[in-house]
Amino acid sequence: METTFKILLIFFLGFQIKLVAQIGSNKLPIPDKIFLESVNSSEDAEIIYFKKYIGEISKPKLIKRYIDSQKACKMVYSFRNGIQYTKDECSEVGSIVTITFPNYRKDELIKYIEWFFKSEWNVWNKNKSHYQPKEDGYAGCYIEIKQNKKGFYIEYYCGC
Repeated sequence: METTFKILLIFFLGFQIKLVAQIGSNKLPIPDKIFLESVNSSEDAEIIYFKKYIGEISKPKLIKRYIDSQKACKMVYSFRNGIQYTKDECSEVGSIVTITFPNYRKDELIKYIEWFFKSEWNVWNKNKSHYQPKEDGYAGCYIEIKQNKKGFYIEYYCGC
């Protein structure tokens, strides 16, 4: 009986180690230079990237509408590998984008931010969790890498 218990324990511990090793194992496809130049000034550059390099799962979901308009103010896009892009423009302050990257490591998100937001005016903080203008409060994009139980995600807004 004790031997069976030990064998089962070793099996489950080995299985757990394998699962932990797989967390954060996905890599983002590297966009080519021509692609990045072609979407450089596009407001939808990230969505175009995900459609081309990752693959769209479904059409975007409309979450809310303005009361006085038919224009969508919050859209959710779902892509392969569990990536989800949410753009919320319901506030009068501006738009906030949240992109979830389940099963991706933080260094993959850092690369992603540098592909789409690299600027001579922005800098990383010490632990590379915030990328923002050198002078706090200046116009530009304020990007933060966060983590929850599902994995890493990026949240950002661009403005004055």
